[in-house]
Amino acid sequence: MENQPNWYVGDSNEVLNGFTKEFDFVFSCPPYADLEVYSDLEGDISNMDYVNFLKSYEEIIAKSCNLLKSGGYACFVVGEVRDKKGNYIGFVPDTINAFKNCEMGLYNEIILLNTINTASMRANTYMKTQKVVKIHQNVLIFKKP
Repeated sequence: MENQPNWYVGDSNEVLNGFTKEFDFVFSCPPYADLEVYSDLEGDISNMDYVNFLKSYEEIIAKSCNLLKSGGYACFVVGEVRDKKGNYIGFVPDTINAFKNCEMGLYNEIILLNTINTASMRANTYMKTQKVVKIHQNVLIFKKP
């Protein structure tokens, strides 16, 4: 079959350095800051504090945008996360701003609803802290001019 996707696995900040080919589409579901730590490896942005996470994340987005053809799209699935005090950190708007800094506009947004089964089981704990249980993620689609 023609036109099959190519999957690249590794540290995006390193892997993207070797690319010279342009692409039509980039898809990512990056770590949601330190919500889930994937490893203790150096360069794994999921184990960084938010300032360093955001710096590396913005670098990865910039490298990805530079590899997109004119008219190409980037789709990032992200969700909001909280800091240690329980406040949202602004990860979704930070993602949008990182793409704006690359002159890519937010072209579409899709709300991905997650199953509510486990949310209802967690609701009692969340209500004790006066927080609501998130049951969606943001699918952000950006277009390169």
